[in-house]
Amino acid sequence: MKNSRIELLAPAGNLKILKAAVDHGADAVYLGIGAYNARINAENFTAEDLAEGIKYAHLRSSKIYLTLNTLVNDYEMDEALKLACDAYLYGVDGIIIQDIGLASAIHEKYPDITLNASTQMNVFSEDEFKRLSDMGFKRIVLPRELSVDEISRRTNIAKRYGMTTEVFAHGAVCVCYSGLCLFSAMNKGGTRSGNRGLCAQPCRQEYKLSNDGLVLNEGHLLSPKDRDVIDYISGLIAAGVSSLKLEGRMRDVNYVSSAVSSYRRILDAYYDGTLDKDIIDSVKRDLLINFNRGGSFTSQYLSGSKPDDFLSGEYVGKFGLQIGKIKTMDPKKGTVTITRNPDYPVPSKGDFLSVRSRNKEITSFPVGKIHEGSDFLAIKGLHPDMIKKTERGMEIYLMGHKTEIDKKDKKRTHIDLSVDSEGRCLKLNAMVNSGMNYGLFAETSLSLDSGEDFIPLTEERIREQLSKTLDTPFAVDNIYFVKKIDQGFPVSMINDLRRKVIDLLIEEIDNSYKRAVNPKFQIPGFTETNSEPGRDLTMHIYPEARTMVSSISPGADIYGFTIYDLANKKFREEISRFLIENDALLCAVLPDLYHDRMKKIITNVFDDLKSLLGDRFYACLDSKTLNSREFYEGYGLKHFVSGGGNLYNSDSVNVSADSADGGFISYELSQSEAVEMFNDGKLPYDYTYLIQVSGMIPWMQSDFCPVGQNRKHCSKCSSAPVFEFGSKENANADLKIIPRNIDCSSVIYGPAKYLYDDEDVSRINDLGYNTISCFTFI
Repeated sequence: MKNSRIELLAPAGNLKILKAAVDHGADAVYLGIGAYNARINAENFTAEDLAEGIKYAHLRSSKIYLTLNTLVNDYEMDEALKLACDAYLYGVDGIIIQDIGLASAIHEKYPDITLNASTQMNVFSEDEFKRLSDMGFKRIVLPRELSVDEISRRTNIAKRYGMTTEVFAHGAVCVCYSGLCLFSAMNKGGTRSGNRGLCAQPCRQEYKLSNDGLVLNEGHLLSPKDRDVIDYISGLIAAGVSSLKLEGRMRDVNYVSSAVSSYRRILDAYYDGTLDKDIIDSVKRDLLINFNRGGSFTSQYLSGSKPDDFLSGEYVGKFGLQIGKIKTMDPKKGTVTITRNPDYPVPSKGDFLSVRSRNKEITSFPVGKIHEGSDFLAIKGLHPDMIKKTERGMEIYLMGHKTEIDKKDKKRTHIDLSVDSEGRCLKLNAMVNSGMNYGLFAETSLSLDSGEDFIPLTEERIREQLSKTLDTPFAVDNIYFVKKIDQGFPVSMINDLRRKVIDLLIEEIDNSYKRAVNPKFQIPGFTETNSEPGRDLTMHIYPEARTMVSSISPGADIYGFTIYDLANKKFREEISRFLIENDALLCAVLPDLYHDRMKKIITNVFDDLKSLLGDRFYACLDSKTLNSREFYEGYGLKHFVSGGGNLYNSDSVNVSADSADGGFISYELSQSEAVEMFNDGKLPYDYTYLIQVSGMIPWMQSDFCPVGQNRKHCSKCSSAPVFEFGSKENANADLKIIPRNIDCSSVIYGPAKYLYDDEDVSRINDLGYNTISCFTFI
């Protein structure tokens, strides 16, 4: 029977970790090679490692996914395409993509390659699923901010289009919506783009929050705990999710082995009907020991509500699990005796322990020797001078525990054997009975080549010899005898037959993944020209305008206001009067990710705006690069793509042009890089290009609000709509936080790395392209 259980997907930063992940029970492994993956600083794989890793995994019924999940520019596109093709020829089972331009190019040239939409693609809108299916995608990695109910709805929609969904299960999470964070790319030197695989993790640093110079809070205000979905496993499986993903391509082999083993244990118990509180508690302890921030995990937003313990606090690194307290100290013997909880694991030699008092580490040390008592542990390893500094009652934290697996418990491909004989000839058939290689088989035979007679072996003895496959990728589940074997055969012949059929089955599995590509023929392209110069309009964007309606100045062609402000009836009416009096147009600015409950609010606001403004309600700005035009055209609106659309190359702009009327070129591209794209003539002329010429841009968009810290009914944003935000050491907070009162989300605005001047805009217009010069006011 084929295996229909949910997939456990593990990370691997190198070949050793890949093999460990498979051995410990991973159904699939994702990895990176080259420069185009979101963990460039991981060790990553060479081509030779990739080939070996794919073979190792496939023989054990595990899949391999390659991450090509960064933005690529026009000059990198050919190299990225070649990498995708090479990986496909090696036998990868899918390629994880962020860049819609790269995805489009791969599907256009190599339509047989299976594509998975990275969580960095930020696919939250149900409307985008059909376009993704048309572009060759088979799986969508859903945003981490979705609830189980929202995941279930999207999974059902994905099924309509022949796609599956993947959900992030465990590990470090971003406080920002995936793919929408420019904090690292814009911060300080601005050379560490998260969308280009080099995130500097500024969210783990210390900040201060202030209002009108008054410091309201400081510390690690953006550092979330790691995620764990153990309590939601049954709900996610019931929702129809196909894959649970573990984070950790920058982690070591023990971290990955432990995480895989823990989730394998939970999933197997769930499907076997043996999952209970004891197993769950035991697994949670193992995961806490392996790695956690702040002493616990977060389920993030799976419940549909926002937990107020989302942040890690001041422990942004490894926290460990408290396993006891110091009972006695003996510097002369070099021992520390601690209380023992029988439900907690006993440290092994080499494990690290941390001694703490009032949340402050006194010292840490590796375990040397350990003696187990009924209610205590006597541990050696701490230097006598440090033992003198410890006190009775100090807490002991286990900071890691080596995960080992017996050879017999390693993951294998399960097979059935069938034995038959005909005279002095013995036949053996091996067939895979489950999993991704289900149905593949091999058969062979051997004959006695001498006249010597042998005493017939019992079926039990033949079974014993044929079952000896621990040094192979296979585990024998069943051995069938076609008929009773009366002819005598030597044991050595049984062993040779087993080895031969195993070798043939390995060859059969290898051959099943061999591929060839026939690039789709493409008519040579041509450079499009436009003899007419383009025109430039101006748009003033107000990320927060509730308190500044009277200060909004006339003079712009278009005014952009957020749905959060426009949802206020009084504001809508005042702005509508302003726009009519000044012969200006309205662009409604939607958040780049919003939950399903916001849809009704948006629809109601749009209905009223259309009634108030008619055709002056001109456009909508959001990050949906793959939506159909139906929603926007229903209101007679232009659709512009925000900076969150990550239009980083000409291919992505052309994909966007199928569903949008215009958009921002990526904020991460310099003016010279962007202008070069216009010079090359690869960009569509029937598209309006939004150009940032003044003001701040969104650095971080988050479902978490650093102002209220997810506390219910905090109402802080009602009194102060904009807050200052900056590094703890910097006296001048150069960032702005705008909390969103309707859904308690937030946006952090900061300076643009690149701004366009009049000369840049004129040069683009002269080439025949229409632009909208954007000014942001906060």
